[in-house]
Amino acid sequence: MLLKLLGEGGCMYKTRIAIFQQRDRQIIVIPLDCSFEDRPLSQRCEALANIQKAALKAGLDAPAAAVWRVGNKLRFMAPTEWHPFLKTLTWNTIIANLSGALNCHDVSRQPYVIGLNLASSEQRAGAPKHRP
Repeated sequence: MLLKLLGEGGCMYKTRIAIFQQRDRQIIVIPLDCSFEDRPLSQRCEALANIQKAALKAGLDAPAAAVWRVGNKLRFMAPTEWHPFLKTLTWNTIIANLSGALNCHDVSRQPYVIGLNLASSEQRAGAPKHRP
């Protein structure tokens, strides 16, 4: 989960990520704490933009989606074309597919991914496949 959303002078956080593939395209899904709902829209947009920049700098060339729970419902911010796919996911599916951690620090450092098999394009074995 998100350990620190924004720090002074840039983004500073470490977050677990899941990568899903649909129709030969990938999306990076970042589960966040439910308190993300209470942040102003501008802060949520800034956080997602920072995560997307860190992912690109770390070599992950895929759009990012922030997801969080509000009660029993899954909320998300993502490019519009990914909304139908994200609506099919459950929180448990996302958590079961966490496959690495994205580290991002201030802009002077290089973000990197820990424990992610970038060569794999499929979800973890045993997890449900999400293909329309």
